[in-house]
Amino acid sequence: MELGRTIKYYRIKHNMTQAELADGICSIPHLSKIENTIYNANHATASLLLERLGINIEDEYAQHSEIKQALESFIEAIQFVDVKEAKRIQKRLLEKEHIIPRTDFINTYHLYMMRYHLMNGSINLAFEEHLILAKNSSNLSAVEALSFRLFQGILLVNKGELKEAKEILLDLQNEDYSSKYLFVREVAFVLAQCYTQMNEPEKAIIYAKEALHIFKQEDNYIRAFHTHMLLGINYTQMNMVEESLRLYKMLLRNTRLFGHDVLYYQAKYNHGILLKKMGEYEQSHQCFTECISYYEVGSKNYVFSLLADVEVLFHLETKKEHIGIRLKEIIDISSVRGFERMKLQAKYYAFRLESNDAMYDFLEHELLPHLDKQDNKEELIPYALELAQWYQKNGKYEKATEYLSKYVTGGHRREFSIV
Repeated sequence: MELGRTIKYYRIKHNMTQAELADGICSIPHLSKIENTIYNANHATASLLLERLGINIEDEYAQHSEIKQALESFIEAIQFVDVKEAKRIQKRLLEKEHIIPRTDFINTYHLYMMRYHLMNGSINLAFEEHLILAKNSSNLSAVEALSFRLFQGILLVNKGELKEAKEILLDLQNEDYSSKYLFVREVAFVLAQCYTQMNEPEKAIIYAKEALHIFKQEDNYIRAFHTHMLLGINYTQMNMVEESLRLYKMLLRNTRLFGHDVLYYQAKYNHGILLKKMGEYEQSHQCFTECISYYEVGSKNYVFSLLADVEVLFHLETKKEHIGIRLKEIIDISSVRGFERMKLQAKYYAFRLESNDAMYDFLEHELLPHLDKQDNKEELIPYALELAQWYQKNGKYEKATEYLSKYVTGGHRREFSIV
């Protein structure tokens, strides 16, 4: 345990100079080196310095030990996605927040607070921790710096900044680091997430299988479920129907047995996407209806479920009035919550519902420009082809050729998946 930070903290708190504190105990330069952790004070010297500050050294050792154990338990809970335990320990650590800055655990504390918020989807809180760590980046150890880069990658994936995230993650994948480091367990998994969102299923599957091997070795069941989910999504993208069905059957059974509702309905939704792709519209509609009932009204997953069900309702030839009500709800929620892409896709379906040529103007001037800004370019290809075909039908061959040449043909739209 390094007591230098503790000594400096209490000296400043007591408005003492280094000369006043060091008098009769050690030299001022020696105290300065202790406070700046250049020297690690021996027990006798540290005890005398703290005694002059009115602090019992044994109490400090006890506090240090308690924080160390709490952080170790916190990290383990995060690694195994034990949300309840992580929340309990986080509350305990927050109560010690005034003590942690004077220990050598300050960077670990902020790193795993960032990771905790990422686990819970609290992106703004994670970004606040990111800013603290970025300001202190020169003081991070080599392992802390690597962990920080990984957590930056996770943050960027969550924000949809996929190209930048991929660069960081691939750099980490190529680092020559010891396999004992905790963060190594996550690199392949987050790369699989990144490639899934970029609609590159072949690469996503490679990294997901690597991650699954790691999680199975350490009996990390929840992370294994997450990885199976990624595999199911990407097998669906590649039309590997049997593999996807097998995975979703397993996930639905095991998440139900574990009582893990969040993962159960995530699997239910993605299973619905697969069934829709297979043309099993009644079963797909049933999946999305269950998800709509489960997710909180106004949440992103609630809107995902509504939007996925709209396309199914088209296939089931549901009454226009019913589909229109769904679309209005999606547009209203998305306008308030800032879900721009879902709002635009709902508007697209609203135009389709009315079967008028205004849809093509909307495609050209609103939906395509928005999708063109995203990292996943394949998602816009079907819409571009639809627009090109309309121009061709109306004898505007140059405009049709423009859209056919601008966007690579042969792609397919990636469904919204709950990753």
